[in-house]
Amino acid sequence: MVKLHGRWCGPNWTNNQVIAARDYLLSGGSFKTKCNDKLDCACREHDRGCASSELGCSFDDDTRLMRKAQAILNNPLYSITNPSMYAAAAVVANSMAVIRWTRSR
Repeated sequence: MVKLHGRWCGPNWTNNQVIAARDYLLSGGSFKTKCNDKLDCACREHDRGCASSELGCSFDDDTRLMRKAQAILNNPLYSITNPSMYAAAAVVANSMAVIRWTRSR
């Protein structure tokens, strides 16, 4: 339960709240709230996918987020124009590379 980046990135961090994505959806939350940048939008989509399944996050959800974070890292211009997003993308990509193996497929 920690904010990693933006409104949507972090374990049990959903739309600037300490809440699991599924619980957020069940409480009437919307995934239409604006995200701050490219990584934040990728995390929002990940949360939406995790919330839509009774099993929670899946291997595929985590893989999509990992790849989007890696795409940010593959563009070194972001290290200059948005260094906080770039640094957070490294954490997200590395975390998802490990965590996704614990998920349902």
